[in-house]
Amino acid sequence: MNIKKITLFYFVVFFSLMISSAASVAEKKEIQWQSYETGIKMIQDQNKKGFLHFYTDWCTYCKIMNNQTFSDSKIIEYLNNNFVAIRVNAEKQKNVAKKYGVNRFPNTWFIAEDSSSLSSQPGFIPPEMLLDMLKFLNTDSFKNMKFSEFIKKQEKTQAQKKAVTQ
Repeated sequence: MNIKKITLFYFVVFFSLMISSAASVAEKKEIQWQSYETGIKMIQDQNKKGFLHFYTDWCTYCKIMNNQTFSDSKIIEYLNNNFVAIRVNAEKQKNVAKKYGVNRFPNTWFIAEDSSSLSSQPGFIPPEMLLDMLKFLNTDSFKNMKFSEFIKKQEKTQAQKKAVTQ
């Protein structure tokens, strides 16, 4: 009888661990990166804006951006839902880096639906700032206001929402 209880106990523990590890794998989402050629075609075909990120294997801030910014769940969701995300290793695709005049890393470009360049941002971008930048561009707010005005408007909206919930 004791052996049955012990066996049952280990079976339940083992089964629980399998379910929890399967759930954590299923929950982990990543940015759906495209190659440059595929991404540019998708931008035009889907009439979406593009997010073009240049990196190198040796770049410390590229690795930090990958680990902090590109692993943030809000960034992953917003990019995947609203942009075509393109990632280019500038050492392996020197012609693409040259086309955009990229010689510092990381370097991020925002691409219009017609695949023309909207804007660029060199260097590391923290998740909160990148999310604001993505919203600014995705909502076409850049056509009516400066980024600083957009941020002030966002902060005012957040403060109003917070006041309502309190």
